[in-house]
Amino acid sequence: MMTNITIRDVNSGYWRKLKVEAVKEGLTIGEAINLALESWLHDKIDKIKKTKSKSFWDLKPFKYEGEDAGKLSIKVDEVVYGWKK
Repeated sequence: MMTNITIRDVNSGYWRKLKVEAVKEGLTIGEAINLALESWLHDKIDKIKKTKSKSFWDLKPFKYEGEDAGKLSIKVDEVVYGWKK
């Protein structure tokens, strides 16, 4: 589905470059913007997929040696369950 829209606050330098490149490629401005949006969204989705853990089992343990290491489980209980000691 296509729709007509108005876009505010577009960088004029980027707009001119987009128009030049669209003409070089034989595209309309709408087609060029659709390609740019598609590319941007594809990159965002790829980045989200790469940063998400696939499951709990993908988490790797590490040894915490901070000053409060002996009280770490108490700190976790405070944060997770709201329990205060």
